[in-house]
Amino acid sequence: SDCLGNTFLDCIKRIPQLNREIVANYPKQFECLSQCKGKIEKIVFVASGSSYNSASVAKYFIENQCELEVDVIYPNVFSQQKTHKKSDTILYVFISQTGATRQVYDDVMDLQEKGYMVASITGDLESPIAKVSKNPIDMGCKHEEYKYRTIGVSTSILTCWLLGCYLSDFQDMDTLLAVNSQLDGIVEQALVWYENHKFDLMKRNVALFTGSYSLWPISVEADIKFMEMIPYLTKTYELEEFVHGPQNEFNNNELFFVASKKGFEDNKTEAISKFLKNEIGCCYMVGDITLDENDFKFECDEPYFYELKHLCFYQVIAYMLANDHGRDLKQGLNTQLTNYFNKTMQ
Repeated sequence: SDCLGNTFLDCIKRIPQLNREIVANYPKQFECLSQCKGKIEKIVFVASGSSYNSASVAKYFIENQCELEVDVIYPNVFSQQKTHKKSDTILYVFISQTGATRQVYDDVMDLQEKGYMVASITGDLESPIAKVSKNPIDMGCKHEEYKYRTIGVSTSILTCWLLGCYLSDFQDMDTLLAVNSQLDGIVEQALVWYENHKFDLMKRNVALFTGSYSLWPISVEADIKFMEMIPYLTKTYELEEFVHGPQNEFNNNELFFVASKKGFEDNKTEAISKFLKNEIGCCYMVGDITLDENDFKFECDEPYFYELKHLCFYQVIAYMLANDHGRDLKQGLNTQLTNYFNKTMQ
């Protein structure tokens, strides 16, 4: 198998270089959309799983900095809707790393036939979806050996951000490259942090995640990585929702991760974390708002793009926990599922 010799950690470590290549290639990968530049007012991302999370993270930057309206919607929900507006100001963007998700393929074909503005973002420009797409965009992840999407999530977020830049007049490659250059350090720091907290992390097998704004979808992505890789039972709530009922179930057999960023609901983030640490048990803050030496602290001064740092931490911890639980990430679990249901094209 092609993952021989390359651990999952090696894949995480490849992300910064691939990100640099995507930025170096800008704006070439979007030139198929040159006719839309300056005309688009709204992007509708249609995606599922990690691709959905990527677009949801990017939504905040595209709305606040690029001043474009953004919707993110699941393909099966999208295909049930009968109200898609056809307009020169709306771009429908379908994201699929494999480029072979059947539902997405069907939706792309359907909308293009009806004359909508459609683009695709895939990990392979030779894939079925990219080949039928009039505006195929490469997400820049190249070949990813493991099916637990990691490189593809980071490069999808980046590609969605850059799509927003391309369609608007906003650009700040310096900040983007500055954040990207910190990821190697986050990996090393996360490995040290993991060794120091391994006992508490391994003693439990349920993990709850929370965060606000763009750190909410980052938390959702962390949760699916923990669930499919380690595997732990996981759940994520938006920061405020976290204490609107779920707290009735909280107990010290669970891990709690609170993603933080100064300027984003600092008081609420601190208050909820204090409650979790003092009254429940094992809570770790991840970001630049921290309460004690157990938290994972890193500089987060950038106004945007910082999400890649939080994501990097969660990717490393998911891998280390999977590894220490003896999990072989080349093998799926409960793979009999494919005898019942297959989401990709045969």
